[in-house]
Amino acid sequence: MRDKYHGNNKVHAANGAGMRINQIGRSFVRTPNQNLVLNNVLYVPEANKSLTSIHRLTSDNHAFIEYHPNYFLIKDQATKKTILRGECEGGLYPLKSRPSSNKGAFSAVKSPLSRWHSRATLLLQSFNKSLAKNSIPFVVDLNKGIVCDAC
Repeated sequence: MRDKYHGNNKVHAANGAGMRINQIGRSFVRTPNQNLVLNNVLYVPEANKSLTSIHRLTSDNHAFIEYHPNYFLIKDQATKKTILRGECEGGLYPLKSRPSSNKGAFSAVKSPLSRWHSRATLLLQSFNKSLAKNSIPFVVDLNKGIVCDAC
């Protein structure tokens, strides 16, 4: 979510060069436990790196950060539970977001046959309940020793 930036401020690089702010908005860092919000994110087309304000990150999310030699932790202020653990890479602590399920990121894991059978059984049980609820006479009884093709 971005809006056009109408101010005159610039983001300054280490060499002192000012870079124009094009848009301002909100972004999210997806984590296993909860999404972290990043408010007032500045979009600077000339910048070739994304930088995060630790002050804004921690205050917007009621969190704190622990830095260790090889990793960092973002923790909830109230519960002290870890929200995100990140690794140190080349002396920097990059904030990486987990892929969102709606961006088409998929993975494949080879599951044992017993797991596939359990999954199929749950689907059949759900299907049978649906058939019974709609008064359709065909119902498979999974408890009578019926063996599926996969077995």
